[in-house]
Amino acid sequence: MIKGNAWYSYLCLVPTFAFIGLFLVYPSLEAFRISFLDWNMRNYMNPQFIGVDNYVTLLSDPVFLQSFLTLGYFLIWMLIIHQGASILGAYLIYLLGNGIAGRFMKTAFTVPMVIPGMVLTMFWLFFYEPNAGLLNYMLHSIGLGDWTRVWLGDSQLTAVMAIVMKGFPWISGMGFLIYLAGFQSIDESVKEAAQIDGASRWKIFTRIDLPMLLPQIRLTTVLVLIGGIQQFSDQLIMTKGGPGYDTTVPGLLMYKNAFNYGQLGLGSAMGIVLFVIIMLLTIINMRFMRDKS
Repeated sequence: MIKGNAWYSYLCLVPTFAFIGLFLVYPSLEAFRISFLDWNMRNYMNPQFIGVDNYVTLLSDPVFLQSFLTLGYFLIWMLIIHQGASILGAYLIYLLGNGIAGRFMKTAFTVPMVIPGMVLTMFWLFFYEPNAGLLNYMLHSIGLGDWTRVWLGDSQLTAVMAIVMKGFPWISGMGFLIYLAGFQSIDESVKEAAQIDGASRWKIFTRIDLPMLLPQIRLTTVLVLIGGIQQFSDQLIMTKGGPGYDTTVPGLLMYKNAFNYGQLGLGSAMGIVLFVIIMLLTIINMRFMRDKS
């Protein structure tokens, strides 16, 4: 028999489960159902069941397949730059300690986390603006006018790098905090023993600090991959997927098919494909964390 206090505890959970069911579970199930329909603006009132035809269409669509190659291009650079910036930033603050400089840098790295993403994206859109943008202006000012270019439209490399570098060096606040906690949890006696044996700071960093950060590196790697797969707002706002399809990722293609072209069934199928990929990465992440524990 459940006591009164237990009933009260369960009742407190009802709003949470209702929210999850209404805004997460139901839309996911509905998207799965719609992915088997031929549903667009022409037959909006009478969608037709077509089985797995939408998925077959995706596998034969060169633009959709190319978007995964572009996504892989983005993810590689995101892992290199985001992880590198987070580790180096956390290590710098760890070395500064709890003094004034350390606290200032910690604040400088964490405060930008509360800035709305849209505001940050619009700022960097202006920063890259070819005619009046800050980046080209600064290059002209220091005599590097030949380096100026249309950063978001010159080539795939410049457009991808411009999007990935958005917010640098405050790129991954969550990753930075995870790494900082990891550095602070390393036993100082191990480093002191290495210093007594004559190890340089570089050797301590590469032979002790980084190996002991492997659990955090695995965790943040999966988080960066999941975030990169889900994210398409930067491409939508900054390049609209261009030049050509050079910055079009699957998430952006899903958005355009569902809301710009009215292909609700096809867009839902794209969403389900991304959902499966993210779910697999989440399972891998949970397996890593369980093995570590």
